Amino acid sequence: MTPRERWLAVLEGRRPDRVPMDYWATGEANAKLLDHLGCGTLDEALDILHVDTPVSVGARYTGPKPPEGEDIYGCRFKDVDYGTGIYREVVHNPLAEFETVGDIQKNYEWPDPDWWDYSGIPGQVRGNEDRPIRGGGSEPFLLYKSLRGQWKGYVDLVRNPEIVHYCLDRLFELAYENTRRVYEQIPGRVMITYVAEDMGSQTGLLISPKQIREFLIPG
Repeated sequence: MTPRERWLAVLEGRRPDRVPMDYWATGEANAKLLDHLGCGTLDEALDILHVDTPVSVGARYTGPKPPEGEDIYGCRFKDVDYGTGIYREVVHNPLAEFETVGDIQKNYEWPDPDWWDYSGIPGQVRGNEDRPIRGGGSEPFLLYKSLRGQWKGYVDLVRNPEIVHYCLDRLFELAYENTRRVYEQIPGRVMITYVAEDMGSQTGLLISPKQIREFLIPG
């Protein structure tokens, strides 16, 4: 089977020739893998390991240029060394100081789907006909915590549910429209849409089942 046929078999409830796999890792882990396998590129290593990596397609951002050091949501980052590698951490949360939905509505501009150009997506698929295509999706609560701050993001679920609902509605709407436009560019070609959140740790849930059902599942 080709990687696309292998993924499609699983998605349709059929038995593939072997289990299809994807691969996600940090730069440090990738470097160790390449060294261990004696490979020059990650593609070579994944081929040796029989990983059926999807091709991710997406739009090109063409909207207002954010200030230096900020992303399009107004978050600012810095690299934090944790001993064996580096992660980018949010150091400025643009919605952290707002106390009400009205404050956010008056003082914050949400990104618009029209800020992206989707016309290049068909070209990203060309030449990858044998691979599964991944496009669209979201991690809205992860982004919400970046906008409000990690601690405040969790506290809001209890103290400020109206703010959580308002912001997640905006983020889900943006993700939905972005995904719809991706699908529109390559009808029937997207096999995988990444919709996820970190809802648990190694020891238990990060938020309650009731909160998961109220804030996340409907979106």
